[in-house]
Amino acid sequence: MPWTWLHATKDYLEMAQHLERHPKMRATINLVPSLLKQIDEYINQKAYDPVLDLMTKPANSLSANEKDFMLDNFFLAHRETLIFRSQRYHELFDKANDGDKGADYTEQDYRDLAVHYSLAWTGEIARMSEPYRSLVEKDRNYTEDDKQALARAQMENVRKIIPLHEELAKRGQVELTTTPFYHPILPLLVDSRSAYEAMPNAVLPQVSFNSPEEAERQIVDGRRYFESHIGLRPRGMWPSEGSLSQDVLALIAKNGYEWTATDEGVLRNSIRGGDFFVNGSKIKPEHAAYFPWRAQTARGELTLFFRDHRLSDDIGFTYQSWQAIHAVEQVVSNILRIRHTLTEEYGEHILDHACVSIILDGENCWEYYQRNGFEFLNALYTSLASHADIQTVTFSDVVTETKREALPILPRLVAGSWINSNFRIWIGHPEDNAAWDAIAEAKDALDRARERAKTIPKSANENLIKQIAIAEEELMIAEGSDWWWWYGDDHYSPQKYIFDELFRMHLRAVYVNLDISVPHYLAQPISLLQPSEMPHAVYGAMHPVSEELLLPERTV
Repeated sequence: MPWTWLHATKDYLEMAQHLERHPKMRATINLVPSLLKQIDEYINQKAYDPVLDLMTKPANSLSANEKDFMLDNFFLAHRETLIFRSQRYHELFDKANDGDKGADYTEQDYRDLAVHYSLAWTGEIARMSEPYRSLVEKDRNYTEDDKQALARAQMENVRKIIPLHEELAKRGQVELTTTPFYHPILPLLVDSRSAYEAMPNAVLPQVSFNSPEEAERQIVDGRRYFESHIGLRPRGMWPSEGSLSQDVLALIAKNGYEWTATDEGVLRNSIRGGDFFVNGSKIKPEHAAYFPWRAQTARGELTLFFRDHRLSDDIGFTYQSWQAIHAVEQVVSNILRIRHTLTEEYGEHILDHACVSIILDGENCWEYYQRNGFEFLNALYTSLASHADIQTVTFSDVVTETKREALPILPRLVAGSWINSNFRIWIGHPEDNAAWDAIAEAKDALDRARERAKTIPKSANENLIKQIAIAEEELMIAEGSDWWWWYGDDHYSPQKYIFDELFRMHLRAVYVNLDISVPHYLAQPISLLQPSEMPHAVYGAMHPVSEELLLPERTV
């Protein structure tokens, strides 16, 4: 699917460029290892992406299926802010949805469509430079040379993403952190029963998943990949979806991290009924999230930060419909209100230990803002970086500058995530639980192969060891949180069944690489969608990695 590429050309570089344009603004950016891997595969042309392929394929050589594919996929963008900002793109949208699905599309229409889909997913800063500016102004009648020039410029910008992040980190303006490799929900890997802590009435899989070693492999391999590609040792970790438990804290501390973070709702669940102090002052529960906390684990102590849910979600979901200046005034006003409340309640000295954590996805919200959030971010960073009563910091700045003995100690973390302070999205629904059962069985097969390898002389099991390594990575990919995002009734996407197929494809690959028969149920969808509800082909053909993974012929 094309989302890594599209966010790379629209957001990953631009978010760093905004900080480069405001050198006094400090921030923390989290880079997931599996994202870094995908960017690397694009740069080195190891990734097959039909969207990227059709953005550059000459319009006069498109097949009928490819034209249908473009009409199905090249309008996957927010209409008001990304499609309708161009008169020509708006025309193409209307023409494709006139009831006859592009029957009147000309060769020029497909050429213009390819350019406009790429331009729609282009950052605002890039659009101010060439060749983007001239292409935006031209708006129609693009040539094949225009398409190639745009493709080269997009790739050039994607190549700049990691070097710019490294440069900002070396300056000390940005702190770079990372996440377990394939973005798993760590507490559920360690012990799926941890879901009961925030969801006591949940219906979980009958056989619990309990594998601290799988969780630690995600942490260790993720950190190793990050360090090899970024060249920096991260001090902090953003756990996937802010998902933490007491056992996970111990694994994070064991692997050398100094701090981690999640949502304030997890903190509320963890401190009910207790008294806690910051530098001798008893802290009210409603103010607890405005301080770092000490978490003591069997493997050492961590500093924990808890995001301000409202401030973060307002940026992610509310301000997109506001005028930028009014939204920024509201952000600053809310921060100053918190500052005033703390000093009135505890005195000016409390500011030596207080911080407000604003944490949100770095790419997902901007397409709903006008001009990709350019005015908002420009005004926000200008205001925050220059305000006399606000200091922007990274999390490691706080860890370094705050006296640990003055911070409150967390008695025990109640397991949860930054979404509703629980794991409902990832476990409890029959589809979610079926996916966990499939993961558990694949892991059992992998464990048996590992045991078998121990009984074979080292000189004779080299091939088996390679097979196990490949199967381990396939299982790690299947453990990623995003598969479960589309299982159950929490979210819906027209591509839901493709996520389902990909999840089961990775699990089938575990068995195939171990020369074990693939369980029959992995050929059947986990999703409860009935065949009549299945969407028509919206993303084109699947491309299996080996013949062994082929299912009976079907349209996907």
